[in-house]
Amino acid sequence: MNHTRSTFVRNGVVAMAAVAALSLAACSSPDAPAADGKPIELTVLHAPINYEAVYLAEEQGFFKDASLDVTIVPGGTAQDNLGQLAGGSADISIVSWDAAVTATAEDLPIKLISGNGIISTEVDTSGVFVRGDSGITSIADLKGKTIAFNSVGSGGNVPVLQAMAEAGLDPKEVTQVALPFASMQTALENSQVDAIFPSDSFYSQVKAVDTFAEISNPSREFRGGLGITLWAVTEPWLAQNAETAKKFNGAMEKAVEFYSDPANIDAVYEVRSEVSGQPIDDVKGALVEYSLAIDPKVSQDTTDALAEFGFVTDPKSVDDILWTEAPRK
Repeated sequence: MNHTRSTFVRNGVVAMAAVAALSLAACSSPDAPAADGKPIELTVLHAPINYEAVYLAEEQGFFKDASLDVTIVPGGTAQDNLGQLAGGSADISIVSWDAAVTATAEDLPIKLISGNGIISTEVDTSGVFVRGDSGITSIADLKGKTIAFNSVGSGGNVPVLQAMAEAGLDPKEVTQVALPFASMQTALENSQVDAIFPSDSFYSQVKAVDTFAEISNPSREFRGGLGITLWAVTEPWLAQNAETAKKFNGAMEKAVEFYSDPANIDAVYEVRSEVSGQPIDDVKGALVEYSLAIDPKVSQDTTDALAEFGFVTDPKSVDDILWTEAPRK
């Protein structure tokens, strides 16, 4: 696998530079339509979570069936992935809804073409954990404590902030630090932080630790049905490659169907183990729900929360962020 990563710092100057990079990337290296029966080459960037379906699409031949020759590249946070998309390192990339909202509010020309992993309304795949002997039993008890997120300043943390506000706790009274998901368990065990907020397969690993206690599941409470991860492209690329985007969505629809079939769970765990580098027994657990269809209502509610907590001003509407042909619920 080819590992690449770049950082995307979100401010006015960088936003303008990213717009220029997006335009240059689209002009200098557009994806040409398939000719003489040759497949269309695509570079697809995924996140540290919710990557199973895209690998299954490759392994099960769904991309090949759609005449797509896909190079899958592991990425980083949503902001990192936006940087690679802006620089032309990827044609299609996973981002979060929060990153898409903030980026489009700064007039970055991106569109979401489909959903990917979604937050279940019934099964938890993320939560706030503390050490069982810490004396912390609720979100309100985090006052004066330190919590680790995968990315500080990310809108993905907003459900935890909403839970704090609901509990009467000012989020400013809690120290927030950034830690990769893979480092959270060790940091909590060693008392480097007081709480962590893992997701996806990392959530399953942390939940299995007997000395930890789960005190809240704010993502399900405040964001049930929202896309955790979504597929994004640049508007210039989409203007030239709308049919390719349709082919990608079609292949991913088949992959999601395969992923969701309980008969194929071993294949899902094998992907998790290979990509994460963890033993297969450590990655077994509840599977994140996948859906290419995006829920406009919960997406709008989340956008409103981002504005409420100061993560974005003058956000675009849901319809402005989504491609006109993006699947919707």
